[in-house]
Amino acid sequence: MKLLIIHGPNMNLLGSFSKDRNTLDKLNRKIRQTAQSQKVEVKIYQTHNQAKYVTLLQRNRNKVDGMILNLGPWHVEGLLIKDTLSVINPKYRIAEDINHSKEYLKQSVFNKELIIENSDINQAYSQAMEQLISI
Repeated sequence: MKLLIIHGPNMNLLGSFSKDRNTLDKLNRKIRQTAQSQKVEVKIYQTHNQAKYVTLLQRNRNKVDGMILNLGPWHVEGLLIKDTLSVINPKYRIAEDINHSKEYLKQSVFNKELIIENSDINQAYSQAMEQLISI
């Protein structure tokens, strides 16, 4: 199984707002460890640009079996991303830190059933991976 993981805006600053001093590098290492133990290949990207995010979704739509996304503030105004997902129709989950994204999640335009909310962002990504593997 191959998964595409795209971290959204400000995830490169994760260490600045993470209560447990987690950084994007540490998160990516944890994701790769979990993927390796599950025999899953991962491609990981991070961007602040919604157009680039959409481009990554489109370019990888036929190259991966599922996607794990982090949207942060794009939960509220991510209609371009939502529309792209409806057109390409991938298996996906959205992983979010409930402590950091609580306000955005309340207003999300995305299907709440596909959002993994956890106070530990590492666990959110792990849960998303487990769910995609079991589909």
